[in-house]
Amino acid sequence: MKVYGATISPMVRKVLMALEIKGLDYQVEFVIPFNTPEGFEKISPLKKIPALVDGDVSLADSTVICEYLEDRYPETPLYPSDPVLKAKARWFEEYADTVLMKVTAEGLYFERVVKKLMGMETDEEKVQKNLKKNMPKTLDYMESVSPAEGFLVGDSLMMADIAIGSSFINAGYAGFEPDSSKYPNFAAYMQRIKAHPAFQVRMKEDAKFINKE
Repeated sequence: MKVYGATISPMVRKVLMALEIKGLDYQVEFVIPFNTPEGFEKISPLKKIPALVDGDVSLADSTVICEYLEDRYPETPLYPSDPVLKAKARWFEEYADTVLMKVTAEGLYFERVVKKLMGMETDEEKVQKNLKKNMPKTLDYMESVSPAEGFLVGDSLMMADIAIGSSFINAGYAGFEPDSSKYPNFAAYMQRIKAHPAFQVRMKEDAKFINKE
């Protein structure tokens, strides 16, 4: 299998962690949305990352890819079998891919990290407005749903945790961490996420990329 994208992207990280936890072999083809290779639209019609090629199968969109991997390679499941818990898991993934992408990625990580790598100037005014207006509501919600122990939809790390955790790990790369005095449950949950071996592997790879750049 081939994964197309930048490994430090939270969306790409979702797919890589799914592959790694399921013990599947893969290769990464480095692609960034701003400079896609010729013909990339045949794999990803919207020219977005990640994209996946598995034999004759070509897919785009991290959620579509992860659900495909779950259905085709069901060993070591990353979604609950219980329909209620599975629906909750899909909700958390949707929340991460929509709300969190705007708050932690577009309004924070892109401004402070991606723009710097591209030689562009950070719009810190935009960052501060996002942190004051949008981040508190997001953290209030995450505090309300974060378990005192364990993970979001069970006792093991699943896609809901990977999606949520990936977004806030990138926020951390941009210098933001949740205040443990205001959001104790969520802050503790994020510490458990970061300590998980699967996230440790990815974060070590991220460090190589960040340090290199």
